[in-house]
Amino acid sequence: MSAGRREPRPKKVISASRRTELAAHYPDYLAQRLQEIGPENVHTVVVWTKDPANVLCHGALREALAGVGQVFVHWTITGLGGSFLEPNVPAPADQLALLEDIISHVGDRQRVQWRYDPLISARQGGERVGNVDLDTFRSLAGPIARAGVAIVRTSFATMYRKVRRRLARAGIEVEEYDGEFRREFIGELGAAAAEFGMELLTCCEPGFPMQRCIDGELLTRLHPTNEPCRTERARGQRELCGCTASLDVGHYLPCPNRCLYCYAHPAA
Repeated sequence: MSAGRREPRPKKVISASRRTELAAHYPDYLAQRLQEIGPENVHTVVVWTKDPANVLCHGALREALAGVGQVFVHWTITGLGGSFLEPNVPAPADQLALLEDIISHVGDRQRVQWRYDPLISARQGGERVGNVDLDTFRSLAGPIARAGVAIVRTSFATMYRKVRRRLARAGIEVEEYDGEFRREFIGELGAAAAEFGMELLTCCEPGFPMQRCIDGELLTRLHPTNEPCRTERARGQRELCGCTASLDVGHYLPCPNRCLYCYAHPAA
């Protein structure tokens, strides 16, 4: 290499988005941001979603994603879609109906990971809903594992002050779990996941190892040409977050999912 010549910077890993549900509810905005960055400059778009249908059928978004190096999907299916906790999230059966199409579209089963996250149980009046339940987990794990998805991630809901206020205003009482129960239940989830040939990983869950939901080494291995991306730990994330560097293109926008436990909801 000639003196003074710099190595080219790695292409960007785009997080879309931890802050709000872009793919389902702001697809035009996401497509615009990708075009501004330049799809040719994007190593991977990591899509965080509870409804990835627009990845398949929204014209502008599909076109923008077609120009990037790869698409990786963190797909949240909690089993609570349509309940008072997730009033505008598609029901689990509707989500699962898209599974094979999404896997085919992104081109590799390893580019899809399931998030059974967060774990929460709550009561509103005489109705109780929750997914701190092995039967609910197994009912979802079966079809997801058969589709070839090998990783599931989980954590218990974090009850931030604004989340507690929001739930209280809605007349919702959330069941509280101590650290011992959490550790035991996550252990049981891990054993249940193994029954289906899946590996359970946690996400910022106290008492468990730090994990990387955005993992630059994995994204490099999965890239069609094994093109490297940044692998240093991301700045500004939670203490237990081991994610590698990425650019989050979201904002704390109003989310029509209206998940009442969501810490990213912009209104208290």
